[in-house]
Amino acid sequence: MDYSNYFAIVYDYKKKEIGTDERSILLRVINNVDLSSQIGSYFKLRDKTQLGDTSSISKLISSKLLVEKKGLILRGMRKYQLTSTGLFYLMSETVSYPPYLLKKYSDDPILLTLLYQYFEEDTIESSTARFYSMVTQYLKQCCRITLNWLEDTQNSNEEHKKKLMNDLMFELKLNAKLLAFRIMIMYSESNILSLTPKSTTGDPDVAYYEIESQMKEILSKDKKFIDLLQKINGEFKEGYKEFSSSN
Repeated sequence: MDYSNYFAIVYDYKKKEIGTDERSILLRVINNVDLSSQIGSYFKLRDKTQLGDTSSISKLISSKLLVEKKGLILRGMRKYQLTSTGLFYLMSETVSYPPYLLKKYSDDPILLTLLYQYFEEDTIESSTARFYSMVTQYLKQCCRITLNWLEDTQNSNEEHKKKLMNDLMFELKLNAKLLAFRIMIMYSESNILSLTPKSTTGDPDVAYYEIESQMKEILSKDKKFIDLLQKINGEFKEGYKEFSSSN
């Protein structure tokens, strides 16, 4: 996997300080609220306020968190969406966001690098609450690793930056392997049963059990995820052999 697009996006990233109004607008974008507006007359286009606070929108655009996509100018349509920087900000600073957001931006270099080289889109779209929680925690950790790397690269010469870039790539790949290992453990039959809520009779909730079992089946058919597991299995066997033979 080529990480160059990911590095190009995050290399100059700086932590964003945005106000309540800007957060409100981002929340509407995140929740897929239609921010487009149609204007009956072309001559009214300049006077039309899209969200009631154009200064907040302008701030988000200047901060490279949002981008405006215009439709046909005679129809006066304006739409806003997250940039790659905005997506990174969201994953690093926001507690939660809806699953369809990961599908909507599935072709973004951030998600292509961190998520969709390891999972098919259909797998993420079919996420249960338990699986989705693991995915968002993983993405947040990837952002933390990257932010720490950005701090380390400050005032570094090019040679040292190149070394740190290789370190970042290693840490991101390791984080993905840890996610896969966690999924494998969480979705063992015994753990699905033990983590299934109990019904009023004290027995496992059948509906919940079936939902998580179906998620396990979806994961088992995901070629990207299985490929990741195979790589982890090979590395684990090699590591175990090296450690056990040293005794």
